[in-house]
Amino acid sequence: MGGFMYGVMAETDLAAMRQQLGSRENRMRYLVQLAKAAQVPADFRTAEHEVFGCEARVWAQANWRDDQLALTVDSESRVVLGLLMVIRQALHGARREQVSAYSLDEHFDALGLSDFVTSSRRNGLSNVIKKLQE
Repeated sequence: MGGFMYGVMAETDLAAMRQQLGSRENRMRYLVQLAKAAQVPADFRTAEHEVFGCEARVWAQANWRDDQLALTVDSESRVVLGLLMVIRQALHGARREQVSAYSLDEHFDALGLSDFVTSSRRNGLSNVIKKLQE
């Protein structure tokens, strides 16, 4: 197992995933597939769940059960929702210390997804992480 953890995922998990994803086109396809597979309650898009900072609207909710994070995310943009689902893969089920230690930039660099994170998207995604880490 690799040394560094990304929430519930180890460095070795991400290295294997990055190799599987391959080309930029395949990475984009993966994000869109994650977005399509997202299961979000119909009434989730409320002002209470909205997180600001991204050009696309984003909603997130963190619930803690037995010191484990239950994370629900949504966005009106498929790419942003795919990126949020990548974060969810790493943090859903994570303990508080894993969430506190999580680095968005390192996680996306490890997966080769940084080129899909514009400065506006980075702001919005970072705001989601800040909300989880508070």
